[in-house]
Amino acid sequence: MGLASVLVYLHEECGNPVVHRDVKPNNVMLDSEFNAYLGDFGLARLVRSDTSVMTMVAGTIGYLAPEVTYTGRATPESDVYSFGMVVIEVVCGKRSQWMMDENSLVDYVWELYEKGEILNCVDRTLAGKYNSDEVRRTLMVGLACLHPGSKFRPTMRKVVQVFMNPEEPLMSVPLSRPMVVSLSFSSSTTNSTGVADSGGSMQSFPEEMTITRNASCSDE
Repeated sequence: MGLASVLVYLHEECGNPVVHRDVKPNNVMLDSEFNAYLGDFGLARLVRSDTSVMTMVAGTIGYLAPEVTYTGRATPESDVYSFGMVVIEVVCGKRSQWMMDENSLVDYVWELYEKGEILNCVDRTLAGKYNSDEVRRTLMVGLACLHPGSKFRPTMRKVVQVFMNPEEPLMSVPLSRPMVVSLSFSSSTTNSTGVADSGGSMQSFPEEMTITRNASCSDE
């Protein structure tokens, strides 16, 4: 809740929006009452003219949103993806492996969710001593934030509303893990983009590119 509130402030409340670009557990500090603070703003950037910051790819592997690795564009939505990874790690009590590794933490949680067994991923050191409804909602928030399509991720304000109010409707989460990454490009930087179809020919798409991931890969 504390980390989500910080990101709401950065994205919506501090004048020009700020993208942190390196949201991860190592950059979250806790005080004596376990209130969360976000540190290390060395990679943070102001968002001035549009909704993204065009820059060299920067951040920590495993917490980078898929579109950042393809385009170098950091957005509030890419911070949301990183937040989702933090949520999953905290609830599971495990560190994420690199996205290209097999059997990554994200794969593990998605597989359990698809089987209707999502609570089986909860940190075993808790020995079942937790509110199952709260944990289930928190995991659903994490999965929603980890959607590979940036347009489908919730805002951090919606995340805070879900955490604060148990009656707040959850954001929509697909029944199975999405396998498509949608990339949007500003017309000022490119007129069109292309991806190869199954036959190897190129198809052009104005201002947006959709990449279908190979189902045999954990994440691309």
